[in-house]
Amino acid sequence: MSYEHLNIVEVIRPDTVDLDLKGITCKEEAIHYLAGLLNEAGLINDKDAYIQSVYERESLGPTYMENFIAIPHGKCAAVREAGIAFGRSPEGFEYLTQDGGGLAKLVFLLAIPERTAPDAYIAVLAQLARLLVHDEFRAKLMEAKCYQDVFEAIAEGQVLLED
Repeated sequence: MSYEHLNIVEVIRPDTVDLDLKGITCKEEAIHYLAGLLNEAGLINDKDAYIQSVYERESLGPTYMENFIAIPHGKCAAVREAGIAFGRSPEGFEYLTQDGGGLAKLVFLLAIPERTAPDAYIAVLAQLARLLVHDEFRAKLMEAKCYQDVFEAIAEGQVLLED
């Protein structure tokens, strides 16, 4: 896969989506759990190194986005293939940051290979952020019953962004 351009629908998969994060009470638990999904899917080859890259990125600035959304991400050599793990927590959990943070219900954990062009990395983050500002898109994610519902919401949202 070329890492000059990344597209959300190309890097989110059924085995990296969990629509009922049970027992998650904080940011760290969410990151570890979602990184485990990426690891089990074969997208990362060193879970600890990847998690370290996520925390290093977190130290540069918070990835909590308001509206119950967090988009933590890591870019490192431990990432074999670009991927997104998505977790939904209907009750939410505390996502604390150096700036305060808030309650998170929708978490997108991005795994970006080290060799990815900086523009592609920023573009996928921006694309996701642009989708998540829309109430209707967030509502579709909160109401999704299965991976296909999530995939369709993202695909439809991307089409709208392109218009």
